[in-house]
Amino acid sequence: MKDGAIETAYWLGELLETTPQEQEEIAHLLDQHGTSEFWMRLKEWKFSDELYTKLHFVSEVLKNLKEPT
Repeated sequence: MKDGAIETAYWLGELLETTPQEQEEIAHLLDQHGTSEFWMRLKEWKFSDELYTKLHFVSEVLKNLKEPT
């Protein structure tokens, strides 16, 4: 597994207070699909409703940061 995927999953886990198992699942998906595809396909992943809601919020924040003001 790539260090970047592990680090991203770790910091998302810290921010969102995920379990170690959830962090591992996020790291696996990031490693397998890449960051951009992870966020584009967020609805496809089998996360708990609570984790999906938190990740969706982060996704929206990231989209807003990318859009010109």
